[in-house]
Amino acid sequence: MTSLLAFIVLIGVLITAHELGHFIAAKLAGVKVEVFSIGFGGPIVKTVRGDTEYRIAWLPLGGYVRMMGALPGDEPPRPEDRGRGLFDKPPWIRVIIAAAGPAMNLILPLLIVTPFVTCSAQYDQVPGNRIGAVDQSMPAWQSGLREGDAIVAINGEPIEAFWQIKRAIDGYQPEQGALTIRVDRPGEGEQDFQVTPKAVPQTNPVLGFSSTDYLIGYQPAFLSADVAVADPNGALAAAGVQTFDRVIAIDGQPVERYLDVQHKLTALDPGQSVKLRVQRDRPLEAQFPFLVAQDEIELTFTARGRGEAAQLGMRHASTCVQSVDPEGPAARVLQRGDCLVAIDGESQSLGAFLARRLDDRPEEEKMLTVLRDGAETLVAFKRQHEVVDDPFAGEVDRWPLGFTLLARQSMVAPDDVENNHRLAYGWYEARTKLAGEFEMTVRMIGGLFSRQVSASQLSGPLTIFYLAGESARAGLESFLNLMVLLSLSIGLFNLLPVPVLDGGQILVAAIEGITRRPLPMRVQTWLQNIGVALILALVLFALFNDAVRMWRVSGG
Repeated sequence: MTSLLAFIVLIGVLITAHELGHFIAAKLAGVKVEVFSIGFGGPIVKTVRGDTEYRIAWLPLGGYVRMMGALPGDEPPRPEDRGRGLFDKPPWIRVIIAAAGPAMNLILPLLIVTPFVTCSAQYDQVPGNRIGAVDQSMPAWQSGLREGDAIVAINGEPIEAFWQIKRAIDGYQPEQGALTIRVDRPGEGEQDFQVTPKAVPQTNPVLGFSSTDYLIGYQPAFLSADVAVADPNGALAAAGVQTFDRVIAIDGQPVERYLDVQHKLTALDPGQSVKLRVQRDRPLEAQFPFLVAQDEIELTFTARGRGEAAQLGMRHASTCVQSVDPEGPAARVLQRGDCLVAIDGESQSLGAFLARRLDDRPEEEKMLTVLRDGAETLVAFKRQHEVVDDPFAGEVDRWPLGFTLLARQSMVAPDDVENNHRLAYGWYEARTKLAGEFEMTVRMIGGLFSRQVSASQLSGPLTIFYLAGESARAGLESFLNLMVLLSLSIGLFNLLPVPVLDGGQILVAAIEGITRRPLPMRVQTWLQNIGVALILALVLFALFNDAVRMWRVSGG
């Protein structure tokens, strides 16, 4: 019942919004709208206002707008209605009316996401402006920014929260040059740094296309206190600490952050000792490396010096290999405990940025700089291509990594602040989300025609019915996300230049505008028939995909 209700609401909202776009444009253009119906079939309720009959019909799976003279060959209008038919209007007016439906589907996501994010209680608190972790190969670190700094302004614009930092950097263009970032550093006060964002490529894991983002290389979440032994002769190794140990207390004082471990251990005087309590994974089954028990062990750490002279021999474990598939190509060059220092000569110190670089162009060989037993070595690594039978997408290309970095949660939640700019935050989040979804949808539709995306990924009403139910059970946000994605898909799909779709009507009107004469009735009828045949074939193919997909999902 949940799936049926969710499906009706989903399709009803999307199609009604689409038809409302046509309706508003037609009314503004002076076209007589004879019927505006929410739903199909016989009317449950109807009323006439002006020239239009408004209906709520029995089958709530969409709606339609009937305009006078929408089809060439309709009955001639009454004398008082002459000039009010759709085809009485000039081509540019018909283009606007045809485009208004898809336009409404492209606008609807903004009307969904912005108020949801603006009003939802889950966004009362947002990550603040304090830097949790900085990648040492990225511009933020190289320009002098450090963990614990609070970014208070960028190019003179006040900053209170992480999303404002993202907003400032998202719009960066290389011709801008360096950004002036003002930070408040504990114990030192405010100071300015010149930071030039770096272009970092990324490959979409689903569709395989590449994009580039400009990043400064920091994140608001703090690194957890998971450590790795970088130097077997360092002070940390001498204390008995092992790679992947999590420090949970120093001299009885609980610690959560890697930054706190660094500060406390480098602040000790030479020869001073402290008790370290660490949490260490103990494998329960050799063939199942993720099946572990966690033991707490107390160790004694003796300092060798303060600050830079501490000789800790420590790095964070998020860039270290925790398990390797013995059957994969990674097993030939990597082993548990190896720490990845650089990829193709580009060093990375944070797991998030390292993973991004690993996933970029997965089909290409990469040169990995590996830290093993305190020494760096260079190894060549190439993923193994395989075709995976996905229940939803059918046969898809995959390049499995064949190893995992630190498996458990390696981040500590950032310091949150009150969200004092709800409307601006909602608008920014909506624009950012929709820009990504829009690009994905365009790439997906384009990929179907270029054969970069398998036709088996085409979905029909059965898949939408299934997803509607699943997303509704997952919660309102999940359901709205599905509505956003489908709204964009409907809008873009309807703009394709296929007869019977809005894009086909736009194309016909454009041709008439260029040639300054209407297409012959015979040609229009022929195009309509071709369009109907194409759409019918597409629907049948999508239904076939749906049937296969549902069979797989059900375990058949």
